[in-house]
Amino acid sequence: MLSNLSDWELEKGIKFLKKVGIKEGFRVLDFGCNEGNYSLPAAQIVGENGKVFAVDKDEFPLERLREKAEKNGILNLELIKTNGELHFDLPDNSLDFVMCYDVLHYLIFQERQILYREIFRLLKSTGIFSVHPKHTVGNFALMELKNITLSQLIREIEETGFKFSEKICGTLSHDNFLENGCITNFHRG
Repeated sequence: MLSNLSDWELEKGIKFLKKVGIKEGFRVLDFGCNEGNYSLPAAQIVGENGKVFAVDKDEFPLERLREKAEKNGILNLELIKTNGELHFDLPDNSLDFVMCYDVLHYLIFQERQILYREIFRLLKSTGIFSVHPKHTVGNFALMELKNITLSQLIREIEETGFKFSEKICGTLSHDNFLENGCITNFHRG
């Protein structure tokens, strides 16, 4: 039934997202979702009793994501277009998992702090904040993270109340290509 989904969206992404902690029935936020390379596998994992909120500020990738979801009967995906705001109209303690994959390098320090606090508000006490820390020093350093090491980024996130829990490595989707990389997971402290 699923058509025009990549091998990542159908198989590899599902396996990897299960490995990083997404489970059936979860409520997940994908911040900076782009065309849904992580939103679509997450929606398949959480199933009909779960939900994925796919957030992006760009209309074109959200429209591509909408088309793929509709074509494949994925009904548990809610698309949220923002104007770059870092607050979400969702209740406190309402999410099980938040993904920030390859997006933090767009945000200046103060914006990252606002985002971390908002994610802390949204996550349940058992929730997971999952980060793909692409573009830090030694990992194709770029933009707002170009002078920040992974250790510094972890400390930055922990200063808002999160506690680093684990680093999970494997094949990741990055700009519609597959590459080896690592995800860092945090729990509420």
